[in-house]
Amino acid sequence: MRTPLVTALAFVIVFDALAWSLGVLPVLRHAMNHGELPKMAGFTALSGPFEALGLNSLVVAGIVFVAISLLKLLAAYWVSNLRMDGIVLELILLGISAIFWYGFALPLGPLGGLVEIVLMALTWRTFT
Repeated sequence: MRTPLVTALAFVIVFDALAWSLGVLPVLRHAMNHGELPKMAGFTALSGPFEALGLNSLVVAGIVFVAISLLKLLAAYWVSNLRMDGIVLELILLGISAIFWYGFALPLGPLGGLVEIVLMALTWRTFT
């Protein structure tokens, strides 16, 4: 039986997936169209260690990050259906996402990941 915490976990995973996907795509589009990363409020979007790879490699890494983020929608679907493979998939995707949070200097990534891990720990016994 799905509990409110499982519903909250599925919601947080969906939010995580859509927030990063929809947030990164316009930055990548700007980078491809203008040959540089956009500057917002005095900060350069997606600037971090990956910036040293060059713009083309950064765009490819961004597309991979969007694909990984969208895979979280599958994990959320499985979590909402109380499938343990949803939890396993989300843990794998969080580990991979951490590389991109660091590489793109995304400070809110670890905070969202921590919320997901806490919710997974609280609901672990619910899954089959």
